[in-house]
Amino acid sequence: MRKRKEALEREIDKQWEELEKQKMEEYDERLRAKLEKEYHKKMKNAKEIQDQLEEFKINFIKKYKEEELEGKLIKKQVEEALEEEKRKEQEKKERMLQMREELKNANEELLKIQAEIALKEKEEERRIEEYAKKKEALDHLKKTKVEERFKQKQEIKQKLIER
Repeated sequence: MRKRKEALEREIDKQWEELEKQKMEEYDERLRAKLEKEYHKKMKNAKEIQDQLEEFKINFIKKYKEEELEGKLIKKQVEEALEEEKRKEQEKKERMLQMREELKNANEELLKIQAEIALKEKEEERRIEEYAKKKEALDHLKKTKVEERFKQKQEIKQKLIER
């Protein structure tokens, strides 16, 4: 009986150990599943964070590039506007110089025309004076001739009367 009792106790101990071993294996399995679930959850969170960080980097770089491009575009537009303003200012200066030159030439031409007119007027006055002198001389000559003829006729009449 004692052997049987010992055998029974050993059987109970063995079953107990088996039960404990089974419980430990179930506990280990649950713990492993739980840890694996937590690991996958943490990996998923880490991947989401990594994806968000990558997306943030991409957006940041994209925004930086856009701002840089916009800055370059604005700089180019400002440079072009300044160049255009400079060109217009140069054209304005050139037009002013050309207008001054044209005005100077017009004034010189006017002075030349006025000098020609004055010269023609003097020539005309000289011709008029010359004509007036000739006419006066002719008139005087004519008058003298008329008077001379008149005197001759008078003399002839007088001689006829005296005879």
